[in-house]
Amino acid sequence: MSRRLTALLAPALAGTFAAAALAATPTIVVTPNEVHRGHTVRVHGAAGGCPAGDQVTLLSRAFSAAHEFAGVPAVHARVGAHGGYSVTTRIPAARHPGRYSVSARCGGGNFGVRAPLRVLT
Repeated sequence: MSRRLTALLAPALAGTFAAAALAATPTIVVTPNEVHRGHTVRVHGAAGGCPAGDQVTLLSRAFSAAHEFAGVPAVHARVGAHGGYSVTTRIPAARHPGRYSVSARCGGGNFGVRAPLRVLT
Protein backbone atom coordinates (compact mmCIF):
# COMPACT_ATOMS: atom_id res chain seq x y z
CA MET A 1 0.00 0.00 0.00
CA SER A 2 1.40 3.41 -0.83
CA ARG A 3 2.33 5.83 1.93
CA ARG A 4 -0.25 8.31 0.73
CA LEU A 5 -3.09 5.76 0.86
CA THR A 6 -1.90 4.58 4.27
CA ALA A 7 -1.90 8.16 5.54
CA LEU A 8 -5.47 8.64 4.28
CA LEU A 9 -6.82 5.37 5.70
CA ALA A 10 -5.06 5.40 9.08
CA PRO A 11 -7.45 7.88 10.81
CA ALA A 12 -10.53 6.08 9.48
CA LEU A 13 -9.24 2.70 10.59
CA ALA A 14 -8.28 4.04 14.02
CA GLY A 15 -11.82 5.35 14.46
CA THR A 16 -13.27 2.00 13.42
CA PHE A 17 -11.09 0.11 15.90
CA ALA A 18 -11.91 2.59 18.67
CA ALA A 19 -15.65 2.20 18.00
CA ALA A 20 -15.32 -1.59 18.04
CA ALA A 21 -13.43 -1.48 21.33
CA LEU A 22 -16.03 0.85 22.82
CA ALA A 23 -18.87 -1.42 21.67
CA ALA A 24 -17.10 -4.35 23.35
CA THR A 25 -17.06 -2.51 26.70
CA PRO A 26 -19.79 -3.89 28.96
CA THR A 27 -21.98 -1.53 30.96
CA ILE A 28 -24.53 -1.85 33.75
CA VAL A 29 -27.17 0.82 34.37
CA VAL A 30 -29.76 0.63 37.17
CA THR A 31 -32.84 2.83 36.74
CA PRO A 32 -33.67 4.29 39.17
CA ASN A 33 -30.48 3.80 41.15
CA GLU A 34 -32.37 4.69 44.37
CA VAL A 35 -35.51 2.64 45.01
CA HIS A 36 -37.88 2.01 47.89
CA ARG A 37 -38.19 -1.55 49.17
CA GLY A 38 -40.91 -3.44 47.29
CA HIS A 39 -40.52 -1.36 44.11
CA THR A 40 -38.97 -2.28 40.78
CA VAL A 41 -35.75 -1.32 39.03
CA ARG A 42 -34.67 -1.79 35.44
CA VAL A 43 -31.16 -3.16 34.94
CA HIS A 44 -29.84 -2.67 31.42
CA GLY A 45 -26.77 -1.92 29.39
CA ALA A 46 -24.34 -3.21 26.80
CA ALA A 47 -23.27 -6.85 27.03
CA GLY A 48 -19.80 -6.19 25.66
CA GLY A 49 -18.60 -9.09 23.56
CA CYS A 50 -21.46 -11.44 24.46
CA PRO A 51 -23.33 -12.53 21.32
CA ALA A 52 -27.04 -12.06 20.73
CA GLY A 53 -29.10 -14.73 22.43
CA ASP A 54 -26.63 -15.30 25.28
CA GLN A 55 -27.77 -14.88 28.86
CA VAL A 56 -26.46 -12.10 31.11
CA THR A 57 -26.53 -12.96 34.81
CA LEU A 58 -26.93 -9.87 36.99
CA LEU A 59 -25.94 -10.27 40.63
CA SER A 60 -26.83 -8.18 43.68
CA ARG A 61 -27.60 -8.84 47.33
CA ALA A 62 -30.46 -6.32 46.84
CA PHE A 63 -32.31 -8.73 44.52
CA SER A 64 -34.74 -11.48 45.46
CA ALA A 65 -33.11 -14.81 46.32
CA ALA A 66 -35.57 -16.67 44.05
CA HIS A 67 -32.61 -17.24 41.69
CA GLU A 68 -28.98 -17.34 42.71
CA PHE A 69 -25.54 -17.64 41.21
CA ALA A 70 -22.73 -18.78 43.54
CA GLY A 71 -24.93 -17.99 46.54
CA VAL A 72 -25.72 -14.42 45.44
CA PRO A 73 -29.25 -13.37 44.38
CA ALA A 74 -29.44 -13.05 40.59
CA VAL A 75 -31.70 -12.09 37.70
CA HIS A 76 -31.18 -12.98 34.05
CA ALA A 77 -31.54 -11.09 30.78
CA ARG A 78 -31.00 -12.08 27.13
CA VAL A 79 -28.59 -10.23 24.89
CA GLY A 80 -30.48 -8.58 22.04
CA ALA A 81 -29.54 -8.27 18.37
CA HIS A 82 -27.58 -5.05 18.97
CA GLY A 83 -25.68 -6.26 22.04
CA GLY A 84 -27.93 -4.74 24.70
CA TYR A 85 -29.81 -6.40 27.54
CA SER A 86 -32.61 -5.30 29.86
CA VAL A 87 -34.59 -6.81 32.73
CA THR A 88 -36.93 -5.45 35.38
CA THR A 89 -36.86 -6.85 38.90
CA ARG A 90 -38.66 -6.11 42.15
CA ILE A 91 -36.59 -5.38 45.24
CA PRO A 92 -38.00 -7.47 48.11
CA ALA A 93 -40.11 -5.48 50.60
CA ALA A 94 -38.06 -6.97 53.46
CA ARG A 95 -34.68 -5.92 51.99
CA HIS A 96 -32.64 -3.86 54.45
CA PRO A 97 -32.15 -0.25 53.41
CA GLY A 98 -28.61 0.47 52.30
CA ARG A 99 -26.13 0.66 49.48
CA TYR A 100 -25.73 -2.33 47.18
CA SER A 101 -23.92 -2.97 43.94
CA VAL A 102 -24.91 -4.84 40.79
CA SER A 103 -22.37 -6.89 38.85
CA ALA A 104 -22.79 -9.09 35.80
CA ARG A 105 -21.41 -12.10 33.97
CA CYS A 106 -21.88 -13.54 30.52
CA GLY A 107 -20.21 -16.31 28.59
CA GLY A 108 -18.38 -17.60 31.66
CA GLY A 109 -16.72 -14.31 32.57
CA ASN A 110 -17.38 -11.23 34.68
CA PHE A 111 -18.16 -7.87 33.06
CA GLY A 112 -15.58 -6.24 35.34
CA VAL A 113 -17.86 -3.29 36.12
CA ARG A 114 -20.40 -2.57 38.86
CA ALA A 115 -23.38 -0.25 39.19
CA PRO A 116 -24.59 1.29 42.45
CA LEU A 117 -28.07 0.67 43.84
CA ARG A 118 -29.45 2.27 46.98
CA VAL A 119 -32.45 0.68 48.69
CA LEU A 120 -34.60 3.08 50.69
CA THR A 121 -37.17 2.36 53.42
